[in-house]
Amino acid sequence: MTRFFTVGKYRQHNRKDHRYDLPRLTLTVSNLEFQTYDWSLGGFRIKDYNGRPPVGDTAIVSALSYFEGKAIAVNCKATVTRIVLGKDQVAFSFNELDEIAFEFLEEASIHRLALLSASDK
Repeated sequence: MTRFFTVGKYRQHNRKDHRYDLPRLTLTVSNLEFQTYDWSLGGFRIKDYNGRPPVGDTAIVSALSYFEGKAIAVNCKATVTRIVLGKDQVAFSFNELDEIAFEFLEEASIHRLALLSASDK
């Protein structure tokens, strides 16, 4: 039996990791570079692209950066979890984060807090 669920204003996300829009990350997914709409340690959302795997398929994330900094090489697997048709976006969930990617995303989370505190002044 197939289960259907509603995504949108009528249903809360059951997400373990809260997604952030700052700092905006740049990712290399399946050898194509994208900026994120939002991200967390659990996944990310990017603009749709030609050749996108269908929901449930896996893609390789091979580089991460933010604020036009130098990209670091990573080796992460992410699964397509959702296609947002009206917004032309794709959401991914990380299956595997290597240690470098995990540390990078933690550092970006801390940097986000610094950005938010600076904007409050």
